[in-house]
Amino acid sequence: MKRIAWLSLISMLLIVGTASAAYIGISAPDRVEAGAPLIVTGTTMPEGLTKPSLNPGFSTDVVLYYAVGTKQEVARNTIVIQQDGTFRTTFETAGLRSGQYTVEIIDPTKTTFGGSSTTLQFVTIVNRAEEIKLTAPTTQIYDGTLNLAGSVPALGDAGIQIEVSHEAATAFGPAYIKTDKNGAFSLEVPISEGGTYRVQYADYKGFITAVDYTVTGGFVNPTGPTPTILPDAMTASAGASRDSPAYFVIDTKPGQVTVTTSPGIDWVIEYADEDQATHKVNNKGLVEGEEASFTTRGGVVYVKVYPMSYTDSGTVRLTVENAETVQASQTVPPVFGDVPTTTQATPIPVALGIFALLILLVIRQR
Repeated sequence: MKRIAWLSLISMLLIVGTASAAYIGISAPDRVEAGAPLIVTGTTMPEGLTKPSLNPGFSTDVVLYYAVGTKQEVARNTIVIQQDGTFRTTFETAGLRSGQYTVEIIDPTKTTFGGSSTTLQFVTIVNRAEEIKLTAPTTQIYDGTLNLAGSVPALGDAGIQIEVSHEAATAFGPAYIKTDKNGAFSLEVPISEGGTYRVQYADYKGFITAVDYTVTGGFVNPTGPTPTILPDAMTASAGASRDSPAYFVIDTKPGQVTVTTSPGIDWVIEYADEDQATHKVNNKGLVEGEEASFTTRGGVVYVKVYPMSYTDSGTVRLTVENAETVQASQTVPPVFGDVPTTTQATPIPVALGIFALLILLVIRQR
């Protein structure tokens, strides 16, 4: 009888001991590209429980270890359990070498967490930064654009994705741009001020790397970036949509003439040369201005500009090199077979009309 009593007591102690051990579980991705954030989340509420097994406010450390060969601590963050029993922390991975890592949560007393807890997670970090060769300087003087250039030789012409952010705001992308057969690319991103710009590069396989570019000088310009205009270039602007294009008249100089639109919208250029033959150009996207070049005898050329998308509209700035004059004009539409916008004639004041009639009568009486 005594033996049964002792066994019952031991069983009760074991149950109490098991019940007092808290549950905690961590979760992390299996693979992360170096430079992308490693986000670790967790919970203290296992299935079947209606409230967390640890009180809100409980804190401990989560450690990132390099686990190849001798385990080495890389970074350590403190997590705090929230009201709903969850926690979250982020490790920066920029510059970390490729290999296997572990994320481990520290048991402060070595008895706080029960045996059903998940306190360790394996993570493979792949450093792809060596795959990309950047040729644009990471420190640039402000001129209205951030210049990006480089190559990913193994990528070929598959295209590269670029995202530019500045002070928690997105300045460009994420969007794919063209690469040539050698994986080379170049991009000018319009910016309105100096500062630090973080640029993230990725491809169809995922994240490649993130690089910070420092732009010195510059100032905040509420109307957008200051356009770079060649000294001998001329400009004109007009509103344009798909249903209401912008039209321009250019009095050219003999030789090669180049017309370029402002960026930001995927513009289409149509032009009628000196012989009234029409041409259409649409080789660029929204990042770069559309461009058309042609040779003239020094006569008049007409240009029509409109967005490729029916949902886009805005003001287009046309920059022309090698011209005497360029101006927006609503007399151009018939050149392209378009119907001109009709403008209601301004009525002649009644008094002025009567005065003109009296003069006519006097002239006839003479």
